[in-house]
Amino acid sequence: MTITLEAGGTHLYVGARGTVRDGRLSAAPSVKPPPCMVVFSDGVFTAGTLTPRGGTEWQLAVDGYTTARGTAIPAKRWLVEMTCIGGTLSFQAKAKLT
Repeated sequence: MTITLEAGGTHLYVGARGTVRDGRLSAAPSVKPPPCMVVFSDGVFTAGTLTPRGGTEWQLAVDGYTTARGTAIPAKRWLVEMTCIGGTLSFQAKAKLT
């Protein structure tokens, strides 16, 4: 099952926030990171993967995409922190990974 992440903006950056809309996260080790889809506020979406890093931290690898205004965004990897507030699972980008 693909996990859907809804980003609060048209791209990710340190401090960017979003919500986990569909799918279920599992911190259990796996051979292949689970697929995800990142949907941005301008309606553009791209594929990615989520890999548990320990505790509430995950690695989010996002494929390259073009925003609705035509800006090309290259593929990137992010350290994100997952939190559950009021029954809603949210994420925040903590660092860009190299």
